[in-house]
This record gives sequence, structure tokens and C-alpha cells, in this order.
Amino acid sequence: MSTTDSHRAATTAPTGTELWFAMNSLVRDHAGESRARIEAHIDLPFSRFRALRRIAVRDLTQSDLARRLGIDAPATSVIVNDLVDRGLVAREPHPTDRRFKIVTVTEQGRRIVDGVVADPTVAPDMFAALDDDQRRHLGSLLDVLRQAAES
Repeated sequence: MSTTDSHRAATTAPTGTELWFAMNSLVRDHAGESRARIEAHIDLPFSRFRALRRIAVRDLTQSDLARRLGIDAPATSVIVNDLVDRGLVAREPHPTDRRFKIVTVTEQGRRIVDGVVADPTVAPDMFAALDDDQRRHLGSLLDVLRQAAES
């Protein structure tokens, strides 16, 4: 696990930093493969799917979406406008602040996200190394990290 000490004792837990670097490397090293598989599955640029997937998880303001995607407001507007034009998301008034619009997924958008998530050929080949129990365990651990990141 360690990127600096391949002889770490099996009883020593990797640090959070080591785990972060390992996860980050796995994702980034296989990002191109993942993008290509997703784009082959749907008629949508990956940048649009990436935004759509986040909106499908939770309704977001455009500024929240921009922050989560790591892009600026004008680029986010272009993406959201395209998703609205395709009928995949809708803009709704913010319930308490009229300055903001909430971006929500439509049924058509949800079908696209659900279809990609359900397709086992979209995941990088490395996931074949995990059995069902290991995937469940990894999913559980990732849920813990997601909840900690959201709190």
C-alpha cells in the first residue's frame, strides 16, 4: 500500500495519506479508460455525464455543482444549459433564496445514470479482482468516507 515503503509490516495500518494517494492514483490512472467506456455506452460527453451523475445523487445549485466538479461558473452554465436542452436536468427556483436555481435530474437523466451504473462493462477491469464480498466491503468503506466528507 505504501508508496514509500514497500516493506511495511502487515500489521501496520496505512496512513490516511497513503490510502488517499493509492485511491487517487487508481482513479486517475484509469480515468481515460473509464471515460471511453462511459462515452461508448451513452451519447453524451463525459463532462456532461460527470455533472449529471452528481445531480442524480442530490439536487444542487449551479455554484455547488461547479465546486464539486472543480470548474468555474461559466463552464458549469454551459454544461447545465446543455443538460437542460437535452431534457436530462431541470432548473427550479431555490425554495428560500430567489437568487439561486436548483438543478434537478429528470426521469430521462436518471435512466441514463442508472443504465451506466448498472452496466458491469463500464468499470475498469481491475474490479474483476474483487469477489462479491470484497465489493460489498469496499462499498461500505466508501460510504463511510462519503458520509465523513459530507459532514
